[in-house]
Amino acid sequence: MSSALQDEVGPASANVSWRLNDLVDSMAVELDRSRETLAVKAINKKLSYSVKEVALDVHAFLTYDGDAVRFVTAQPGQEGASKLTIQLGSITDQQVRATAKVAEPGAPRESLGELDVDEKTKSKLRKIGVSSVDDLKDLEARKVDLKEATGTDIDYSSLARKIGQSRRAKAAPSIDGVSLSQTDGEPCLLVEGRNLGVDPTFPPVAVVNDHLVEVLSSGPGHVALRLDPDHPLREDNEVVVTFDPYAVVKVNVRA
Repeated sequence: MSSALQDEVGPASANVSWRLNDLVDSMAVELDRSRETLAVKAINKKLSYSVKEVALDVHAFLTYDGDAVRFVTAQPGQEGASKLTIQLGSITDQQVRATAKVAEPGAPRESLGELDVDEKTKSKLRKIGVSSVDDLKDLEARKVDLKEATGTDIDYSSLARKIGQSRRAKAAPSIDGVSLSQTDGEPCLLVEGRNLGVDPTFPPVAVVNDHLVEVLSSGPGHVALRLDPDHPLREDNEVVVTFDPYAVVKVNVRA
């Protein structure tokens, strides 16, 4: 039995009750990991063996509270326990390759471990076969109800927000300099740097000295702000630029 399963079910000495679906779910997660490992290994080296049959016998006492069936693992020497037998069949290397998802060479694959998501949510997602951001996108495209599938309040909007935050944190905006310039004959403030306007669906929003200003152009390396003649620059100026929902930068500019 895996350490993850032991943590969930509890050590035998504690005699903690558990549900059958907890046992099966935990086993499925471990088997999925093994399958993915074998799929990667089979790319460079043909599998020279296969697991024909694996049987797991669990001795436990069954309890029913009128709503759910639970089990308590029998301790050494205890009698009268029921035996649950779980039989795992064989699988060929062709089946491993056909059922495992392997990323294309050079394609980025964000795992759930890289996201700022609580462990309980990650565990629920792994139990339904979600191990990466791409898996989440596939489920969203198929309009799968995560709340129904996981039995929790997980939803795509909150996950998408956390994914966006995680990705933006890896490519945070960096300001290299701010200078006065001209665009189409109009004076503007040119903000230059890296990872600035990276989201084409979100036009940056800028405020200079508490006044909203027009963004003339933007891109990953620059943002050009139109200077309002009614609100000229002062000796010291506060410039705040919201590049996207996850990136806001404030800089002080001396004119």
